Amino acid sequence: MTAHYTITSVTNGVGTITLNRPLKRNALNGPFIQELLAALQQLGRDKQTQLVLINANGPHFCAGADIAWMQKMTLASEDENYTDAQQLADLMYQLYEFPKPTIALAHGSTLGGGLGLLSASDIALAAEEAVFGFPEVKIGLAASTISPYVVSAIGERAAHYYFLTGENFGVEEAHRLGLVHGVTKKESLLSEGHKLAKKVLQNSPHALMEVKQLLRKIANVKVTTDLSQKTAQHLANLRTSSDAREGLQAFLEKRTPTWSR
Repeated sequence: MTAHYTITSVTNGVGTITLNRPLKRNALNGPFIQELLAALQQLGRDKQTQLVLINANGPHFCAGADIAWMQKMTLASEDENYTDAQQLADLMYQLYEFPKPTIALAHGSTLGGGLGLLSASDIALAAEEAVFGFPEVKIGLAASTISPYVVSAIGERAAHYYFLTGENFGVEEAHRLGLVHGVTKKESLLSEGHKLAKKVLQNSPHALMEVKQLLRKIANVKVTTDLSQKTAQHLANLRTSSDAREGLQAFLEKRTPTWSR
């Protein structure tokens, strides 16, 4: 499916969402956000899609919110402003809760909302020349809707510094903070993304989805007897799944599981 601001495709179980507003540095506005939401919903329903890559056309991954759009919203009503802001919040939440593994590939400027997309994805790779930052405070705003995902990715302490200063930082710092998991040359970014996707898809599709749900449930939760019991129940349920029976049998028979690509 090709849309105005996004290009969506599926090949060998890998769905790709390409941000396609390069002349505006892939800055997010209302219609763009709507298209991204629709693309996620489409790939979430698609039975052929087992993993989603998010990349971008042009010199930059995503320079955050479209300034002209934001300026327009300063003149809108309170209800209109809330509806617009909620749409961006919905995008981040839907990406974070997406049932299948997601990998974001960042290059060039990755700012504000672009960093939200990165932080809400499961795994992130970046090109060597990528630049990151939260410039919202420089224009009288805050990284509101992306803040839960950024803090989850880099921690509250680092978020204090970069949210308050609006200072840009490079890929080495992004890697140190845990914002990105790997760094590569710009020309290799997409191929490295596909290589990583192939590695992930060697694993059980059912287990991948269950792992995502498990991590969402236990992240930042106090360890208690109740949590211990819930994790035991989670494992017990998984052991009776067809994927677990196949995986264990394949291991004992020293063969590749049927799901492995």
